[in-house]
Amino acid sequence: MVENKLRGNDRLLSLSQIDDKAPLSSTGLIDRRLFTGEQKLHALMDDQTNLWHFRYDARGKLPPELDSQTFTTYSALLKFATEYFSKRNIKVAEVL
Repeated sequence: MVENKLRGNDRLLSLSQIDDKAPLSSTGLIDRRLFTGEQKLHALMDDQTNLWHFRYDARGKLPPELDSQTFTTYSALLKFATEYFSKRNIKVAEVL
């Protein structure tokens, strides 16, 4: 799991394919631009509610499993993202 000492409310999750295998998705909603750098996945904390959520940098729709989730802590969000993507041959390589 990626550990992180950042204190900001916007953290960029860098994703990579595991062993260069094709990402798995039954719905086809894994955005291939996540691996080329054209699309970025952000973990954001809402200043009003203090809840963490996911957001894409550019156009595109988040998979429903990511779009509908909110988390009370960043570590809970990172754990969910790590488990969600590992089931799809994707790993959270780095947090920026």
